[in-house]
Amino acid sequence: MPIDAPTESPQDPAAQLLERRNRNVGHLLLSERAVPYVTLLAAMLAFRREHELEPLHEDLHAAVRSALGGEAYTAELFNQDLRQLLIWNLITDRLEKERLRGYKDNRRRKFRYRLADEAAAFLLWLEARRHDDLEPADTDTRDLLSELIGTLRETVRLFNKTGVESLDYETARGVFYRLARMGALTDDVSRTLGDFNVRLLGFATSRYDAPTARLILTELDRFLKRFLNRIHTLRTEITPEISKLRQGRLTARWQACLALMQEESRASAHLMRTRLPHPEHALAGLSVFYAADGTLERLCGRVNTAALHVWRKLFTHLRELERRSHRLEDLRARVSEMAALPATVVPAAFLRRLLAPARLVGDMHFWDENEKALPPQPHWERHRVRAETVQWLDAKPRAAEAPVQSLEEARLEALKTWLAQRGLLPAADATRLVSQGAFVAFEDFPRLLELARNGLLGNGARLAKLGFALESTAAPVRVEADRHTLAFLDQRLRLRPAAPQPPPHP
Repeated sequence: MPIDAPTESPQDPAAQLLERRNRNVGHLLLSERAVPYVTLLAAMLAFRREHELEPLHEDLHAAVRSALGGEAYTAELFNQDLRQLLIWNLITDRLEKERLRGYKDNRRRKFRYRLADEAAAFLLWLEARRHDDLEPADTDTRDLLSELIGTLRETVRLFNKTGVESLDYETARGVFYRLARMGALTDDVSRTLGDFNVRLLGFATSRYDAPTARLILTELDRFLKRFLNRIHTLRTEITPEISKLRQGRLTARWQACLALMQEESRASAHLMRTRLPHPEHALAGLSVFYAADGTLERLCGRVNTAALHVWRKLFTHLRELERRSHRLEDLRARVSEMAALPATVVPAAFLRRLLAPARLVGDMHFWDENEKALPPQPHWERHRVRAETVQWLDAKPRAAEAPVQSLEEARLEALKTWLAQRGLLPAADATRLVSQGAFVAFEDFPRLLELARNGLLGNGARLAKLGFALESTAAPVRVEADRHTLAFLDQRLRLRPAAPQPPPHP
C-alpha cells in the first residue's frame, strides 16, 4: 500500500503521529457516500473475521447489497464504491487467474479484494466507539493494580523456582510476557486515572437538579474514600515486589532470559514482530511510577483535588437549589390550600398580606384596613457646601538683609554684570557697538542672543529696566570666542533717556 510521505518536521509530535498513516481514512467520515463505503469495508472485515481474507467480487457484492437495501444498491454503484476505495488505498485487489476464461475476459468477478490494515484499524475504532456509546464500561484502576501484583508475584515465583542453568525459551517467553504486561497495566492505570480526573472535572462544569446533585455527592463521598484508600494499599504492596525483581541475585536470570528472547526474535524476525523491553529499564520505570512520591501518587493527588473541587461546587449548587425549592414548595402548598377552598370563599387576609406593600413593623404612622396613612414625603436634604481644601505653601527661604528680587530681575542683573565684564556698557553720552566687546568663551554667544531678545523684542521693555536701549544696524559683523564664530548684524547699545515724570497733582 503506498504511504503518504510526511511533509512535516519529524521532530514534531503531531507529525510523528501522522507518519506512515493513510490519511484517506478521514474521507470516510466526510464523504457523501460514507455509509456505503463503511458498509463495504465492514463486510470485508466480517469476511476477515471468518478467515476469508480476500473475498470474491460477487460474494462481497452480495453481502453489501443485503446490508444496503437489496436491489436498490446496483452493481454500478458497487463498482463505483470499490473503485473509490481502491483509489484511497483502503482496499487492494488481486486478479485470480484460475477464474479467467480467456485473454479477452474482462469480467470483474475474477477479482478478489483485501482490506488494508489502516481501514481495518479505523473500523475497529468505529466499533469500539459505538460499543462505548451503547454500553459504556470504565476500567477500574483497582483491578489493574491487583492484576499487576499477581503478575509481579508470579514472576518472582518463576525466578525463584528456576535457576540460570535450567532457563529455557518457554520460561524466558513467559517472563518477558509478564514484564510487557506490567508495562501495559501501568499505562492503563495512568490512562484510567487521567480519564477519571477529566470526568470529575466535567461534573463541576455541568448543571444538575437537586436529586441528581444529592446522589452524585453521596456517590462521590463513598466511592472516592474507598477508591483512593484501596489504590494506596495496593501501591504499598507493589513496591516490595518490584524491589524483589531488581535484586542483584536475579540479574543473571534476567540476562539469560533476554539472550534467549533475542536469539528467538532474530530467528523469526519476519513472522513475529516482537518488542523486547529491557528488563533493567522497565523495572526502573515501574519503580519510579509506584514510588511513595511517584507518578501514581501524583495522579491520585490530582484526582483527590478534582474530587474536592467537584464536591464544593455540587454542595453549593445543591444548597442553592434547596433554598429555591423550599420557597416554591411553600407557594405550591399555599396554592393547593386555596384550590381546596369552596368557590364562594375568598382568602382575603392571605391575598391582602400577599399584595400589601412592604412596610416596617415599627412604622409610627396610623394604618388600618380602611384608613391609610399618608405616604412618606421625600426628604429635602440641604445641599452641603463642600469647603475647598487649602494647601498651605511653605514659606520661601529669604536672605536676612537682601531685598526681594524676582527671577527676571535676577536675570537682568546678571546680564548687566556680563555687559560690564565684556566692556559693552556705554558711556553717558556715547554708544557702544556690540561687536566691540571682548568675548572670551562660547558662553558669550548665548548672552548676545539674550541681549538681542531683551533689547529688540517688546520694544526693548525688559532691557529698558536696566536703563539701556538697543538698535540694529545694517553692518554684518563676526565675533570669535574660543574657536567659535557668530555672525550677525551689528547692534548699537546706548543709555536710554529717562522718561519724563508726570507733574504732581495740585
